Amino acid sequence: MPWRVEYLSETNVVAISAVGEVSNEDAEAQVAEVLRLLQQHQTTLVLADYTQAFSEISLPSLYGMPDHFTREGGFWNIRVAVVMPRSRYRLESYQFFELVCRNAGYNVRLFKEREAAEAWLEQARPHHAESNSPSAGAAGGIVRTTCG
Repeated sequence: MPWRVEYLSETNVVAISAVGEVSNEDAEAQVAEVLRLLQQHQTTLVLADYTQAFSEISLPSLYGMPDHFTREGGFWNIRVAVVMPRSRYRLESYQFFELVCRNAGYNVRLFKEREAAEAWLEQARPHHAESNSPSAGAAGGIVRTTCG
C-alpha cells in the first residue's frame, strides 16, 4: 500500500496520505515517521488524509496506538485531523480510533472533507513570522518519506 508522510513547513503540519489498503504494519510505520517529524520540527499538528484508503488495521492495534505513541515520546498536546475515506469502508474503525485517542487524552477529530480538517488545524497553529519563513524546514518546505 503506498503511503507518504511529509512535513509541510508553510503550515507547520505533518501530513499523512495513503492510497489503498492500510495494514497494521503500515500504521506502525506511519506512527514512527510522524513521531520523527513532529520531534524534528517541534510541531503538534497532524493531518491524516485517508480519503483514498481502506483500513485493514485490527481493532486491538488501533486500541494500542495511543499507548505506543506515548511510549515512543509523542507529544501530549498534539492535534490530529483525520480525513475519512470516501468509500466509508470500515468507518467504525476510524470512529473507534478517535474514541480510543480521546480517552487517552489526545485531541483527535474525524472529518469528511480535507478543507474542514485543515481549518481545524489552522485554529491551533501559532501565527509567528518565523513559522512562515522560507528557511523553516527543508528546501522547498517539504520533507517526505514514501512507502510503496
